[in-house]
Amino acid sequence: MKSCAYLLGLSLSLPGVASPDAPAHPPLTLEQVTARVLEHNPQLQESGYVARAAAARVAQAGLATPLEAGIELENLAGTGAAAGGDALEATLSLARILERGGKPALRGGLARQEARLLDQEQAARRLDVLAEAARRFVHVVTGQERRVIAADGVELARRTRAAVERRVQAGKSPVVERRRAEIALARSELQLGHAQRGLATSRLELSTLWAETEPAFASAQADLFALPPVESFERLAQLQENNPDLLRFATRERLAEARVRLAGSRRRPDIEVSGGLRYLGQGDDVALVLSASLPLGSERRNAAVIEEARQERLREPLAREQRRLELHATLFGIYQELLQARAAVDMLGEQIIPQARHALGEYEQGYAAGRYSLLELTEAQRVLLDARLEAVMAAADYHRYLIEIDRLTGAARNAGVTP
Repeated sequence: MKSCAYLLGLSLSLPGVASPDAPAHPPLTLEQVTARVLEHNPQLQESGYVARAAAARVAQAGLATPLEAGIELENLAGTGAAAGGDALEATLSLARILERGGKPALRGGLARQEARLLDQEQAARRLDVLAEAARRFVHVVTGQERRVIAADGVELARRTRAAVERRVQAGKSPVVERRRAEIALARSELQLGHAQRGLATSRLELSTLWAETEPAFASAQADLFALPPVESFERLAQLQENNPDLLRFATRERLAEARVRLAGSRRRPDIEVSGGLRYLGQGDDVALVLSASLPLGSERRNAAVIEEARQERLREPLAREQRRLELHATLFGIYQELLQARAAVDMLGEQIIPQARHALGEYEQGYAAGRYSLLELTEAQRVLLDARLEAVMAAADYHRYLIEIDRLTGAARNAGVTP
């Protein structure tokens, strides 16, 4: 069974950070998320019933027309010779419509194509659900990283308050700086609370995908900055032919062709044949009755139906090509965003964050020595925290774009999830 490539290919190796109010459960891996979703997601469970219903429709469509039993009573009551039922005649008959042009087989073929289309739609839904699970998992991991940064912000604010207090006690800074440091600490604690509540929401949203309203995991086990490689755009454009939408269009073309054949078979009208025994109302005399009927003008009446089916068949390839072009443009745009996210992660991790961390160390030493102001110190702290948060969001964007690319290409990686 195919699944979203990201679900099988994302490198997840380092343990995540648990929320302080999270229940005592082991960390959750993306592999476990996939297994739980496949087993317990209500949408995917519903697909099994839909598939069985489609199989029943296929079996029904190929059946021949049923026999019809009938009884006809003539002269049941009346006047004169027909009074008292003396002239009663009764006919017991069996009738059936004899379908011409191979209609049962064509109906069965049409039902099979419809079932195939439904199966592809169910497969697309399965990919959508798994892709959403991967996105929500990434959101949990991102929330954990944001909580870590917020906690570090609180720690920096406490260190700053302590440094300010020392300078105020030594008479080197005004008392007002103590208040500013207290305000900064309170703001950082608010941000930490916001990050924790956001993480709790993300955990719940993830667990609802396998029908749990109480998250039974403490944290997501993942390394957000392990960025899996991606194919070249030319290769991805080739893989795009596996997109479920395009595969459904191919099935829709075959479905339209089956409808044309079924409509064409209706040019040959069906014959209704009936036969039975008639009781003549006199002694034990009976007679054999046989009748047949054939509708006239069937070819003229079905001409419009056939033409409609033909036009629908001609339309499908054009609709498929339009969808292919739309998907190609979407894929290109996402690919460019993916490259930009990767460049941002590299630049932030290799240059900006190390320099910001080094600068903060110098500002902390300089503030203690009286060379820098409190405003300059807090600005250096903000620059470092913002850069770290930007790196987290860029890495999260990379994973999200990779999920979308894998969804657009219908690809599946072979790499497993690293525990």
